[in-house]
Amino acid sequence: MNTANGTEAGSPATSRTPRTLGFTELKRWLRHRHPMIYLDRVLDYEPGEFLQSLLLVSGQTDTIAGHFPERAIYPASHLTQAFAQSGIVLFQLSTTPLADDELTLIGAVQSRFVKIVVPGDVVRFDVTAESIRHRLFTFSARASVAGVPVAQFRGTLVRVGVADLGEQLW
Repeated sequence: MNTANGTEAGSPATSRTPRTLGFTELKRWLRHRHPMIYLDRVLDYEPGEFLQSLLLVSGQTDTIAGHFPERAIYPASHLTQAFAQSGIVLFQLSTTPLADDELTLIGAVQSRFVKIVVPGDVVRFDVTAESIRHRLFTFSARASVAGVPVAQFRGTLVRVGVADLGEQLW
C-alpha cells in the first residue's frame, strides 16, 4: 500500500493525483446524518468507474454500544449501509447530485461477510460501477482491513422523486 495516498500498487490511482473528499465535503453527497453517516473519507474516485472510501471503527460509536458489549463487533448491517453510501456517492459523482426532491433507494443486494470487524479497524471499501442507466445504478464492492478481505457486496440503487413514493407519512 502506498502510504502517501492510501492506494494499493497497481490501483487506478497510481498514475494520477487522487481525487479525495474529506468528511465535511462527503456529507454534502449524503442525505444521512449522525448517527447514520458511516463513511469518514473518500480516498479516490473516477466518475463512472470506481470509488475508494474509508470507515474508521471506534468503540465509542453508537453502533458498537449495544452490539455484543462483552465482545464488541461492528454490525454487518452497518457495513451494508457503508457499502450503500459509497455507492450513493459514486452514483451522484457519475451523474448529477440529487435534487432536493429526490432520494436513492437500495434495491437488490447480495453480500458476503467473511471476517468480523472490531473497534480500531480501518475498513477500506473499493467500489466499482457496473452499470449506469438513467435512474438505476448497479455496483459491486469489497471491504478490507489492512488488506485482508472482510466483506463483498453487489447492489442496485435507484433514484426516485419523493412525490413518486406516494403518501408521505413522515
